[in-house]
Amino acid sequence: MKLDGAKFFVYAVALASLAACGGGGGGGGSFPQSGGNGAGTSIQVTGTGAKGAALAGATVALTCANVATLAATTNGNGAYTTNQAALTYPCIGTAKSGAISYRGILFSGSVVNFTPLTDTMTEVVLAASVSGNGSLSVEQFISKIAADATFANNVSSASAVATYRAAALDVVKAQLVASGKSDADAEAILSAARSQNFDSATFAIGSDLDKVLDNTASVMQEADGSVKAAVLAAAKAKGDALPVPGSGATGGTGATGG
Repeated sequence: MKLDGAKFFVYAVALASLAACGGGGGGGGSFPQSGGNGAGTSIQVTGTGAKGAALAGATVALTCANVATLAATTNGNGAYTTNQAALTYPCIGTAKSGAISYRGILFSGSVVNFTPLTDTMTEVVLAASVSGNGSLSVEQFISKIAADATFANNVSSASAVATYRAAALDVVKAQLVASGKSDADAEAILSAARSQNFDSATFAIGSDLDKVLDNTASVMQEADGSVKAAVLAAAKAKGDALPVPGSGATGGTGATGG
């Protein structure tokens, strides 16, 4: 069961202006001053959309806790660079290409990817954001972070984000083992995703992180590249079992699921 009202400790990230570069640029440089969970200097966000193969021509859209919006289109390598905006973390959104729609969350910095792994992690976060067996939609999550700065800070804390990443990778590992992989083989496949922040590390098609997507596609993706329902159900169950980030709001946010 969830531990209602349990709070993650927040470590403010004191960071300054970003020198953004195009085409899926690096995670280097400096970021907005984190006086109010990131509000400050206007930045551009970069990243990669991929399922193993690049998501070329995908429409990227993000909305942040201060309701700032970021938009872009991926290039032939799946890389994108958004417009500039002064944002407050977190930001949540999607990369859509045909039948594929992958969700992702920018918790800090200036890089967020959109892949089956980030979609799985987002499912964990949305389920972890309310008590019981409910789950927020993306729209409900945006409403909650916009209305509740305490929640926005806590859901973006370093400890919370590390928990979400680990939970998502544990879901994928379980799928690999169920498919016949040994524990050691499953860990080897996920090694790059565990050693790097798969949601926020700059990567290119053909890199070690991209190979994780290739090597997990059979257990994570349908033929069209969409994330399998069983994977998302397992991710939701992981999120349901996590503590709810502390909230400063007196009212509740409606949730889906039962």
